[in-house]
Amino acid sequence: MRRLRGGAVVPLAWAGLLAVQAALLFAFPTRLISHLLNAGMVATMAMLGLALLPGPQGSDERRLPDGSAATLLLALGLSGLVLGATLGTWMLLVGGGLALAGLAGLTREWKAQR
Repeated sequence: MRRLRGGAVVPLAWAGLLAVQAALLFAFPTRLISHLLNAGMVATMAMLGLALLPGPQGSDERRLPDGSAATLLLALGLSGLVLGATLGTWMLLVGGGLALAGLAGLTREWKAQR
């Protein structure tokens, strides 16, 4: 478990590289959606990296749960919604359905924890 403490390095480094790419993209004429997609990727990777940072020194608390299929469905659904801005209505509907299924699963898990 000790060697896993540096797990935040990869997403934070990836967020840095994506931020450089997003900054370079401003030099080229492009549509607003390109800038928004890059900014969303930077924000997502930065949040993931911050969530993977270890807790205070000496504590074994984890900020992320072990895993859940509902979380995966929600992530896929949100990705589908973002891609739907470019690919069209069909992808918006697929992404929305996956996101709703993921939210329903997370609600069920949350109620089961209480």
